[in-house]
Amino acid sequence: MNPITTGLLGLSVADAIGVPVEFNSRDELDQNPVTDIRGYGTYNQPPGYFSDDSSLAFGLAESLATGDFDLLDQARRLLRYKHEGYWTPAGQLFDIGITTSRAIDRLLPLVTAGRTEELRHLRAAATEFDNGNGALMRIFPLYAFLRSRPLGDWLPHIWEHSALTHGHLRSALCCFLYLRLCHHLVAGKSRVAALDRAREELKHLFDQTEVPAAEREELSVLLGADFATLARAQVQGNGYVVRSLEAALWALFRGSDYRSVVLAAVNLGEDTDTTACIAGAPAALCFGAADIPDNWLAALARREDITALGDRLHRTYSH
Repeated sequence: MNPITTGLLGLSVADAIGVPVEFNSRDELDQNPVTDIRGYGTYNQPPGYFSDDSSLAFGLAESLATGDFDLLDQARRLLRYKHEGYWTPAGQLFDIGITTSRAIDRLLPLVTAGRTEELRHLRAAATEFDNGNGALMRIFPLYAFLRSRPLGDWLPHIWEHSALTHGHLRSALCCFLYLRLCHHLVAGKSRVAALDRAREELKHLFDQTEVPAAEREELSVLLGADFATLARAQVQGNGYVVRSLEAALWALFRGSDYRSVVLAAVNLGEDTDTTACIAGAPAALCFGAADIPDNWLAALARREDITALGDRLHRTYSH
């Protein structure tokens, strides 16, 4: 299976595992841990239903599969998710983050008027509060577009898309590290080697773009921690982009296969679906699509649609 389809299945299956227990505390999950796919719970949805994390990733994938990086089209698809239930499991929205929801509302007048140039400069108005995990959770499909492009092209495209909802530099830097990790996993590097290389590239980017010292400090755990030995008590599966990526990387290094990575992420508690979603794509790239449990894949809503979308996006940028 190609890496784009593998990643899309990996993130959406993991998302679905986390949906029924979103907002459960770590203590609650320690008492009743997730050990397999389940349903209902927080949103009363059947097993295999994914959340906004996957839906918004699929919207980005659909846009990129047209063969172009079109911010106006990407923004339209964000609006369609909120107002039409676009790419939801059953045509009805049941979950959306507050920051993402408000940001999508702000896109409406720009999209209606076709003000593409303003979409490109949304990051100028970003504040510290624009550092939720809502861009990171959906960013994986952009890898298909970027994978054959020079490294210098990656951050500008990442930041433009991220800024549709989360415009702060920190969010874009986390997305950059994440996509470079995925890139090196696809190239066949081990988890350790892939993260080490992605870290080196991010540090080089710091020097090239004069990233403020405060941002470097905020990303210090991402840049230096040994996630294979980091204690569970030192990670939080919450909605802040830095902590969210830390938690996903901890789970990726904690597990020995796709299943154990996803369950480690979910059982951290709090933003369970998003932590698992972020961990799910690199876990699938690392261990292979065949390592995703059969019963998890069988239950996944719209699995054939997701597979077809991944195949189409892969073909669009296979050159």
